[in-house]
This record gives sequence, C-alpha cells and structure tokens, in this order.
Amino acid sequence: MVKRVYVMLGVLGLVLGACGGTSTDTTVAATAQDSQDTAVTTSTAAGDSSGVDLGEDGELTLEDFIPGFNTDFEEIDWRAQELEIQQAVSVCMAAEGFEYVPFVPSDVGGGFIEEEWDEETYVKEYGFGVASWITDERNFGISEEGDDFEDPYANDPNQAIVEAMDESEREEYFRVLHGSEPDIIEETPWEEIEAMTQEEQEAFWDEAYADWEPDGCFNEAYDVAYSQESAEAFYEEFSDDLDAIYEQVESDLRIMAAQAEWSSCMADKGHTYATQEEMYEYFWGDEFDESEFSKQVNELITWPEYDPTVELTEEEENDPSLWMPQYDIELLQPYIDEEIAVATANYECSEDSFELWEEVYNDLQQDFLDENMDRLLAFLEANS
Repeated sequence: MVKRVYVMLGVLGLVLGACGGTSTDTTVAATAQDSQDTAVTTSTAAGDSSGVDLGEDGELTLEDFIPGFNTDFEEIDWRAQELEIQQAVSVCMAAEGFEYVPFVPSDVGGGFIEEEWDEETYVKEYGFGVASWITDERNFGISEEGDDFEDPYANDPNQAIVEAMDESEREEYFRVLHGSEPDIIEETPWEEIEAMTQEEQEAFWDEAYADWEPDGCFNEAYDVAYSQESAEAFYEEFSDDLDAIYEQVESDLRIMAAQAEWSSCMADKGHTYATQEEMYEYFWGDEFDESEFSKQVNELITWPEYDPTVELTEEEENDPSLWMPQYDIELLQPYIDEEIAVATANYECSEDSFELWEEVYNDLQQDFLDENMDRLLAFLEANS
C-alpha cells in the first residue's frame, strides 16, 4: 500500500497505516490530554472557531475541519439510512415512469458480521482473509450451522413488479434502476468477451471502466447518501501536508524502534519481514499490482460460468452451488496455513503498536493544528 493510502486512512479516522495488531477501534483517538489546552487556545487565538465541533472532550482533530464527515459508525442507524436511500430510488423511478417499492433487505444493519469483533479469533481462523475468505460460508449467505441459503430479498415486493413485465420493459426497468454499462461493453457481444484470454479480458475491463461514471437511480441515491465531497476536497488541499505527516510518523524514532522490535519478533517465529508494510504487500500487493500470493490463490479458485442469456428459475437462483466458487481445499490449504501463521505471529508481535502509532500521530497532528489553524478554519468556512 502506498503512503497516500495510509495518510488518508489516518486523517479520515480509520486505522493509520494498517499497523495496529491488536486494536479494532476504527476511530483515531483525539489529541492527548496534555495537548488539549494548546489546541483550544490556538483555535481561539487564530480566529473565530465557533464552527468547529470540539466534541465531548473539547479536543480538536483534523476530522473536525471536514464538514459532515462522520467516523462514528456505531452511531449510524444503517436500516434507517438504507430506507432513505430506497425512498429516493422510488422517487427517481417514478419520475421515469416505473413503480418501485422501498425495500430494506434483511441483512442490512446486521447481516453476517459479528457484533463483537474478536481479532485474535479471526486471525487464527482466517488470517488476513486473502486465501481463507472462501472457506467462510457466511460470505456467501450461508450460516455457520449449515442452514440453507437465506435470501435477504425473499420478501422484496419489487420482484412481483418485475415478473409482470415483458422482456423489453424489464430491460428498460433495470437500465433505469441500475444504470447502463460502459458503451464498449454494450457494443461488444458476450461471445467475443468470452473468447478473450484472461489478459485480454483484464485489458478490456480496464479500458471499459477507465473514465466511466455509473448512472441509474440506485447509483444516484447512494452517491447522495454517502457523498464525501468535503473529505475529498480536504485531501486535495492538504495532501502534501498529510504526506509530510506520514513521513514524519514513519521516521519517528519511536516508530522505527517498534518496527525493528516487530521484525525481530516475527523472525523469531520464522517469518522474515523488515516492516509490516512489506508483509501486507506480500499477501495483498500494492495499489498497482496484485501480489504473487494472491494470484496463486486466485488460480486455484474457479467461478461458475455465467450466461446472461439463460433465465434461472427461482429455485436455481437460491441454490448457492450454482454461483459459489469452487476450489480444491487440499491445494488451497498450504496458502491458508501460511497466511494464518503469519497473521497470528503479526498479532502476537504487534502488542500495543496501534497505541504507539496513535500517540505519535496525535503528537504530529497537534503540531500541524497549531501551525495551520488559519488554513484549517478557512477551509471549514469555505466548505460548510
């Protein structure tokens, strides 16, 4: 992962640098207590900061200067938010002459994600989720008890609306609802795409989606609901500064000492990596290239062929064996074992590392706040 990714994650309240081995808190903690008075005093001296949300503890972070940005995911009512989206879709569809009934699937606001996240248990069973994700049937809508597939859309009233349409009307309905594919895909016969080699298909999809902007009622509604234009504008204006903060974190003597200690700990467990970034790149790759590990895993997984011209029965649509990926566990198991071993070692060698990253980042964040309060307040005012 490149440093721009790490910086953005840190600034937007997510785990900075993916280097927290034991913490699952996805919100960067507020500035340390001994910096609180400095932050508030600086903001007051810099000018009117009445538009800044100081939070319950009165401390400032960079996120306070991004209007409307919310990282408190636990406070979000996901079902209520999805209902608002569905209502917007209904209005959009009605404007195009179609009926759409707002419907919230049963897996929204709960689904298969455990309420209590236990990282230690997860890494010991699934590692980083690169090779092992396919063994977790919950990813495919199947419970751990082996129950039949539970379709979250089983009671969707829009199914009856679609079934009552003729073929041409149904095609137009879905085009308005979900949007159109890029022109090159619409104009290329499916048989021609299937005849391409894997490399040709990858190049074809890359070209098709390079400058494509999705349309359709669903996409428009979700864009409005989850728009983070202010966050994007913040990153554009302060990207160089954020990169500098990241570089300072990386070069901080406390972080360098911790990384050396982590590397030594991993070596003692039989895994040689200079840094955690190197470890993650080994399994995941970077922003531009898939890792060899991931490529080898994917070569062992076969997805059922999909023929869009064949209409499936309701029973077939609800049969996971027709669309779940297939794999030989004996071939895949060595990759899973390697991944789990490294992930478990990383967990054990990363004790308190997130807290250290937090401490260093907060120190540097406070320095940036003190030195750039005028710029931050100006951005907040211009984007509110």
